[in-house]
Amino acid sequence: MKPTNNPAPSSALDSTIGAAYDLLKKGRIDEADQLCRGLLALTPNIRTAVLASAIAEARPDLPRALEIVNAAIEHHGEKAELLLKQAQVLMQLRRRVEGVAAARRAAEICGPDARVLQGIAKVHVERNEPAEAKPLLQRARELLPTDPAILYDSAVSHFYLNEMDEAAALLERVLTLAPGNGFALYVRSQLRTQTAAQNNVEYLRNTLMRPHIRRQDAISAYFALSKELEDIGEYQESFAALSEGNRVKRGTLAYDVQDDLDAMQKVMARYSREALAQAAPGEPAAGPIFIVGMPRTGTTLVERILGSHADVVSLGELVDFPAEMTALAERVYDSTGSTEPDLLRASLQMDFAELGRNYLRAVQPLAGGRKHFVDKLPFNFRYCGQIHQALPNAKIVHLTRDPLDTCYAVFKTLFINAYHYSYQLDELAQFYVAYRQTMAHWHSVLPGVIYDLSYEDLVADPPAQCRRLLEWCGLPWQDDVLDFHRSRAASTTASAAQVRQPIYTSSVKKWRNFERQLQPVVRRLAEAGLVDADGNPLPWPMRG
Repeated sequence: MKPTNNPAPSSALDSTIGAAYDLLKKGRIDEADQLCRGLLALTPNIRTAVLASAIAEARPDLPRALEIVNAAIEHHGEKAELLLKQAQVLMQLRRRVEGVAAARRAAEICGPDARVLQGIAKVHVERNEPAEAKPLLQRARELLPTDPAILYDSAVSHFYLNEMDEAAALLERVLTLAPGNGFALYVRSQLRTQTAAQNNVEYLRNTLMRPHIRRQDAISAYFALSKELEDIGEYQESFAALSEGNRVKRGTLAYDVQDDLDAMQKVMARYSREALAQAAPGEPAAGPIFIVGMPRTGTTLVERILGSHADVVSLGELVDFPAEMTALAERVYDSTGSTEPDLLRASLQMDFAELGRNYLRAVQPLAGGRKHFVDKLPFNFRYCGQIHQALPNAKIVHLTRDPLDTCYAVFKTLFINAYHYSYQLDELAQFYVAYRQTMAHWHSVLPGVIYDLSYEDLVADPPAQCRRLLEWCGLPWQDDVLDFHRSRAASTTASAAQVRQPIYTSSVKKWRNFERQLQPVVRRLAEAGLVDADGNPLPWPMRG
């Protein structure tokens, strides 16, 4: 790509590039591509190369996106904007070590460009490295001290690092500059437990009464209001705000819970005891510890406990196992020439040892040389059979919790692009029943493979439960695991504030504060034999 002798005027270029990105946000990829092609013919510069890569990214054609940005780097040399885009694409390709290296190099050579610095910081946050993001965002703030987005990202990096006072001060600045910013309102509500004397309830109510409030801001404000009202004991009003926030959020999603239910049923049908016995043996390497279950059941707590052990590193919520499994199953499916759309049937013909090796090759570079690492992606519960078949010496720890406490905790959490079943009580109940059926299936076909760890048992007797957990994982006892809350390691989950505290029992039976409102869930779970008519949990059918 050679620069033209007659580049487009800067204002026209800015306008056209902006229009192309607006089209991308609206999903109008072909129209954005048409604008980009015109720019490349007229002004093939760094910004148009980044745009072309972003368009390929949106298709999604990640190899092509990387090819475009690599060619631009070869032509223009190392430029921070190009290296940032390279890092972003590499992260999506799960080539994280290369992606972080590109981000660090971009930071080294970046000039006074606040947006590029902000983008580099986001790469580090994505890699659970908010400590590396923090100084970059400080540089960005010095360049644009009144930019709400940069101030917000800075606040979040402090929040993940348990620097709550700093986060609070930055969020107040965001709300001064952008009153009613929903993301800031939501994170502010999570910083501490509110009291009757000190809370933001009236501010949140007034925010929700503003005319023309943006839908996303309203959703976040409802969830924040519900949390703060619950903190101060106003349970009826809390649930009313929560229900409205969930209603609005659910209206933004194109989701059918039946798709998830059907998928789980198919896994149980295909992955029978007989099918697993006939499948190819896996990779015998030991080291991975998978934490699975429903969200908000203590998975992050157990991740922090294990991560406090000197021989263990936590790698966060990795998508690598399902991604590697899907890629290999698709390859097997394509090789059969079948026209029957049943990827699960094909997956039973996979080389499971290859799947195990592919997974380890993808994630072990992140472990820093430690043999044991934690992969805490809750919905991996759907793949326990495949995990064990691929990595028979990996450990699987399944968190259990009171069914109604679980459902309420999920319902009151505002997730980011995940767990779409969580915003409507009937869908949540249906999903929970299917989850329990799936785990009962895995216990049946893989007896003794999965370790059930009760959240209630853990918070009631941490030393005893931690000893059993470490024993299951093949780890020697270390007292440090009981001081997990003192760890300076970042936490980039919805539980970031809670895991900084010593183990507490106040979340047990919290659903009873909303017993009347949760009756539809109680009835559905009782029909499935998971709770009695009063909502008390019935025994799990099998234990690991």
